[in-house]
Amino acid sequence: MKLPLSKLNFLTLLTSALLFSCVTAFFVFKFSNDFYENRVEEIEKKYIQNNKILIKNEVDKVVKRTETLQNLAYKNNKIILKDKIDFLLRVLSSNYSLNKNIEKTINEYKPHLDYYKWDNNTGYIYIFDQKGKILYHGNNKNYISKNIFDIAKNNKELLNLLNEVLKKDDSYGSYLWKKPNIKKDELFKKYVYIKKDKQMGIYIAAGVYKSEVDKKIISTLFDELEVDRFGQNDYGYFWVQNIENKMLLHPISKELVNKDLTNLASKKDKDNKFISEISKKAQKETFGYISYFWQRPDSLKIDEKTSYFHLIKEWDLIVCSGFYLTELKELLKDEKKELKRLLFNNSIKIIGILIILTLITIIIGLYISYKIKRNEKERLENNNMLQQYKMILDATSVVSKSDTKGNILYVNDHFEKISGYKKEVIKNRSYSILRHPGNHKSLFKNLWGTISKGNIWKGIIKNRRKNGETYFSKTTIVPIKDSKGEIIEYISSSTDVTELIENRSKLNDLFKNDPLTGLGNRVSLINHLAKKSKGVLALINIDRFKEINDSFNHKTGDEVIKIFANRLFNYFAEKDCKLYRVQADIIAIYSQNKSKDKIIKELETFMDLNSKKAYEVEDTKFLLTYTCGVASDSENLLTFADIALSEAKNKKVKIKEYDSSMKSIEKFKNNLQWVEKLHKAITEDRIIAHYQPIYNYKTGKIEKYEALMRLVEDDKIIYPNEYLGIAKRTKLYPELTYKMVEKVINKFSNINKEFSLNLSVEDLMNEELMTYIFDFAQQKKIFHKMVLEIVESEEIEDSDYITKLLEKFKEKGCKIAIDDFGSGYSNYDYLIKLQADYIKIDGSIIKHILEDERTQNLVKSIVSFAKKSNMKVIAEFVSSKEIDELLRKLGVDYAQGFYYGKPLEDLI
Repeated sequence: MKLPLSKLNFLTLLTSALLFSCVTAFFVFKFSNDFYENRVEEIEKKYIQNNKILIKNEVDKVVKRTETLQNLAYKNNKIILKDKIDFLLRVLSSNYSLNKNIEKTINEYKPHLDYYKWDNNTGYIYIFDQKGKILYHGNNKNYISKNIFDIAKNNKELLNLLNEVLKKDDSYGSYLWKKPNIKKDELFKKYVYIKKDKQMGIYIAAGVYKSEVDKKIISTLFDELEVDRFGQNDYGYFWVQNIENKMLLHPISKELVNKDLTNLASKKDKDNKFISEISKKAQKETFGYISYFWQRPDSLKIDEKTSYFHLIKEWDLIVCSGFYLTELKELLKDEKKELKRLLFNNSIKIIGILIILTLITIIIGLYISYKIKRNEKERLENNNMLQQYKMILDATSVVSKSDTKGNILYVNDHFEKISGYKKEVIKNRSYSILRHPGNHKSLFKNLWGTISKGNIWKGIIKNRRKNGETYFSKTTIVPIKDSKGEIIEYISSSTDVTELIENRSKLNDLFKNDPLTGLGNRVSLINHLAKKSKGVLALINIDRFKEINDSFNHKTGDEVIKIFANRLFNYFAEKDCKLYRVQADIIAIYSQNKSKDKIIKELETFMDLNSKKAYEVEDTKFLLTYTCGVASDSENLLTFADIALSEAKNKKVKIKEYDSSMKSIEKFKNNLQWVEKLHKAITEDRIIAHYQPIYNYKTGKIEKYEALMRLVEDDKIIYPNEYLGIAKRTKLYPELTYKMVEKVINKFSNINKEFSLNLSVEDLMNEELMTYIFDFAQQKKIFHKMVLEIVESEEIEDSDYITKLLEKFKEKGCKIAIDDFGSGYSNYDYLIKLQADYIKIDGSIIKHILEDERTQNLVKSIVSFAKKSNMKVIAEFVSSKEIDELLRKLGVDYAQGFYYGKPLEDLI
């Protein structure tokens, strides 16, 4: 009989619980005894170790106390000796003041001086005059009248002490000297203080022998050790013996004091003469432990004892202390009772816990069985849903599956339709059968490098159908892994984006030409110059062209530019020259093959002819003149030609050829002034934001604002075109961006409107800046209102990094807009990779939309692309009702320009 998974799981859990309970109970009782034995052993080791540490610390304290007593005694020697001399000087000076004869004074006090001794008559004084003549000696009369410096010739330490007192009037030190009452010629260390009395012209010395000081120290130490106790119940005490096995101090067994204990043995081991053993070890090792049996002082019972000893080498004294093991036995006895009680109680608790766990296991088993039953039902439903998802995916996408080597295992019907290959033909073959030779090798290297590491790869692949036709697929490849995380196959899902790619190519062609004149634009010129190493470039413009725009209108100015461009084209097109409209009224003329002189001559002829030929626009005639700058054979043709044009304007000449002497001094000065101005503006917080409204055609409301940087100076507003380039060159640009980000996010954190921040590629590549923007926006909880507006004026080099960065912002609800679209590289790959939400058409395109059909077609193409890519279109530079109405008809989503509002510090 086949049991359901839920019941089988319940029986498994119940059996496992019962088996676990039995095994656990066995091991609990089995190891309880082992635990008990280990615990007893641990207590014994800990007791012995702790007591060893205790007696060692106490003995070491005694040794340290000895050193302290020595230091204090030797330090106090000088004070004591000085007091003795000061007392004597007071006595002698009172008599000296009467007779003014020092020798007479000393003789009168000699009986008293002879009695002025200390430390068992080993301490005395001696007096000598300034020439060294000894006037009095308290120990040896034979020294009187002798010269102390002659006596000290063979005693270097004494001589040094005498020389020092001659310089300082007093000194304290030591030297070796015979000790009174000892007939041997042995010398002993003596501490002496000498002081000069200037009134009497004498030196008085007083001293004490180190051995006498040591006797006092030892006596003090023994008195303290006699009463010192430590440990539990103060059972610990000290005894002192010398290295000759003589007991010098024993506060408990006083009968042992002053006895030779060389043969004293342990109570149970007669061969263990522990006193002798302590002496031997102390002389060899200085300190250590020894064990033996001895009679306890409290109970008089024989007990095992462990002692610690430490040799004081200077005095040949050994300080000892120990502990008995009877306390350990009592401690273990109590511990055994407590452990047995705890083990019994714990065993009862464990059995109770096992019973409870078994019941809980039964309840859990019933619950899990219920959940499994539900999950089985959900799994069947999910499998059904997955089948439906597969049907939807197969119906809408090109799906294929391959092994880890790239051999195709499965394709759906959509795959057959788009590739032209039948399933039976394509199966077990490599994807290379579809590969188009136009793909770069790095594409597939990156693809395999990504998926072989278990990561998902996304991108656009150029493929070739069976009939040779090209098609483009937006593809996602997902590695499929087994339960161990090993890749077993790859699944690919793709959509046909051929139409989008082809439209992009057509639009790119439109963006390379100027819509007003039909000539190539600045981008085309830059691309052309990048491919040519040499040539001649001339930049020609109309003098005072701004006056035409100011006096009439931009429409008249545009007509003049058209006529100007046509005249240039008609004159130079057949002269092996290419023409480009660089900006406004500046047109570039480039020739790779002609000489510089030939070009200049042709320009002069053109200027002469056309300066006499009027421009006619709506019944208005203009006679115009021109200025031209020329550069040749340089990698910086455009820059040098621009400098030459500026130089020609400044010097009021028609044509100026660039040479290396042209230095834009004023421009450099202006740049330096701007650097100072920017520093000051940042410091004084004069970088502000103005906000231009963006109008939604669908809702008929202003729903968002673009934040624009402004600089305030002397109550005037200065626009970024005057200082932004300088800021980028001088590294001030990031500081300006930080200021804008802080002000704008703070403002909109309390306003329920969408806002956009302008960021250049330089900003996006600034990791520190982007981290700051992300963290600040997260702190203010403003992601859902924020749009990052990327200036589309320069090509993005590290597009993978930028893509990942913007994905991080989009995950938080932030939106992406491409600014100035149509003025720069207009790269559709970036629009797709960056998953832009808005495309902002550049104002240079919108302002010509009324009179130029090609511009209208360009806008239509952008709108069409945006709708297919699920993006919204914002038109900039909407300055009139006519432009506004046309943009509505073309399907633009949003409008921004003076028609709806100028940029202002306050919101509308």
